[in-house]
Amino acid sequence: MYFVEWMHWQGQIAEEGSWLSQKGKLPGVTAQEVSDDKKRANKERKERQSDTPRLRSPVYAYNDTYMEMRAGCMEYARGLITVISIFFLYFIAASAILSFLTFFDFFLDHDFSAFVAGLFPLAGACFFGWLYFKYGLQITRFEMLTQRRLLIRFNRKTRQIYLHRPKYAGGIATLPWDDAQGIYDLGGSRFPILLLWPSQPNRPQMEGIHVGKACATSEPMRDEWEFIRRYMEEGLEGLPQPRIRSKWPLPWHAFEPVFGGMLGLLLGRRGNRQSSNPAQGKQQTGKWLLGRLLILVALVIISPALLILGLANWLSQLLCWEPRWPKVIREAGQPGKPIPKLTTAEDYDPETCRRLYLNADLWVPKDHDPDASAEDEKSGSQWLP
Repeated sequence: MYFVEWMHWQGQIAEEGSWLSQKGKLPGVTAQEVSDDKKRANKERKERQSDTPRLRSPVYAYNDTYMEMRAGCMEYARGLITVISIFFLYFIAASAILSFLTFFDFFLDHDFSAFVAGLFPLAGACFFGWLYFKYGLQITRFEMLTQRRLLIRFNRKTRQIYLHRPKYAGGIATLPWDDAQGIYDLGGSRFPILLLWPSQPNRPQMEGIHVGKACATSEPMRDEWEFIRRYMEEGLEGLPQPRIRSKWPLPWHAFEPVFGGMLGLLLGRRGNRQSSNPAQGKQQTGKWLLGRLLILVALVIISPALLILGLANWLSQLLCWEPRWPKVIREAGQPGKPIPKLTTAEDYDPETCRRLYLNADLWVPKDHDPDASAEDEKSGSQWLP
């Protein structure tokens, strides 16, 4: 589902004072800390962070020009909104059919009580139908009737990263690799690698996208980041060939993120610490085996729910369309083809552009002086109008 991406984008274009407003997003961050994060990110893009680079996330294209992967934060939860939407639509349809049958009996028997009885399900169907199409449909489109997946494309030739998201989550964006900040020490948080782009004078919003798979430990995520980093900085040499996945909505691809999290916990690695005391070592092994046994029991108990969630995941993919890149991005990096322009606030419609600049102070450090010149700013001029 695209709930996190929707929240992030809507929070940046929300009207001041609305419940989605993120004022005070960085209340405790100073300009020096932001500058230090930028220096750390520049260093981490140049230096190796792991000796075993490998990808765990689905890869759809991999060559010397670009690499395309699935993006998104809550792929493991996809299907939940589909189940809720189906039950809601089922209730509306059942109420409408019940009302129709009751009115049909009234026309046959001329029983006024049947007419009155049919008004209640009709009123319920009308009210909940209006409620769904006014508010619920937008939530349904987090999974269905939208693009099938979020995509991220890393282009080595142009040194750019392209994001393909629904319009309600920020749309298509072109961002520089040299400004990307990778946050990959998120093991156990249920969040994959996070790529961030700090705000700039002509792009006041902070862009962000999750890529890869979440993991109980940080090591696999560090390996995945190292694969991306080495691909962009050094090329294909020395990297293992990733498995290319089909974009067809195959059913086993829908069950993978649903069962993958539980299986990852069940088959997870033991800790590297070994106790010098044999008795204590046996006790640790016993606790580890007991934990795996409890997880196995839990997996068996909730497997019917996971099965329903997997089927709903597949259904949601069948009811979506495959995203397609614009021509300028598809041709980026080819000889004689233009380099895509970096995304700015002016690329959006006038109202969205106005709101992005209105909410630019979301990312302003607490010690920023709005009257200072760009030269006086220790960490740059990205917060200056």
